[in-house]
Amino acid sequence: MDYQAFAALLGNYGKFSGSVAVFSTSAYLAIQVRHSKVVMEANTKSLILQSYQAWQAANAGMNMSVSIPAQSEIVARSSFDSTNLSEETYVFDAMFHLALMHMAQSAIYLYRAGTLDEELKAAEMSRAAGILAAPGVRQWWDAGGRTQLTPQFAERLESTQTSIRYWTWEARPDFVGTDTVPAG
Repeated sequence: MDYQAFAALLGNYGKFSGSVAVFSTSAYLAIQVRHSKVVMEANTKSLILQSYQAWQAANAGMNMSVSIPAQSEIVARSSFDSTNLSEETYVFDAMFHLALMHMAQSAIYLYRAGTLDEELKAAEMSRAAGILAAPGVRQWWDAGGRTQLTPQFAERLESTQTSIRYWTWEARPDFVGTDTVPAG
C-alpha cells in the first residue's frame, strides 16, 4: 500500500469516526434534553403541589384561629359592626381580616405564577368578596384596611361579583351530639 492510499484510508476512517462521534453526541444530547424535560416537569409539578400545600395550610390556620370561642365571638360581632369592639379585640379583628385578604391576594399571585388553578383562585376571590360584604368588615376596609393590600388587588376585589354573602351567625345549625354510632 502506498502512502497516498494509506492517507486516503486514514482519512476515510477519520470521517467515519467523526460521523459516529457526531451521531453519538447528538443521541446523547437528545437523551439528556428529554431527561431534563422530564425532570423539569416533575420539579414544576412538585413546586405547584408545594405552593398549594403551603397556601392551603395557611388557609387552614386562619380557619382554626376562629375555632377558638373568644376569637370566633370577636369575628362574629365585628361582622355586623366593628365599632363595637374594644381596642384589643379590634386589633385581632383587623389582623384577622387582613390575613384573609392576604390569602385572596396570594391566590391571585399563585395563579399568575402558574401554581394555583383558576377555579381555586376564583373561589378565593368570591369568598373574600363575600366577607367584604359584611358591614363590619366593610368598615374595617374603608377605615384603611384596603391600603394594606396592593391597589390592583383592592380594585379587583371590589369589582368581584359573588353569590356568597357574609355569614348570618344567628342562622347557624344546631349541633346535636349522640353517644351512639349510627349503624352503617
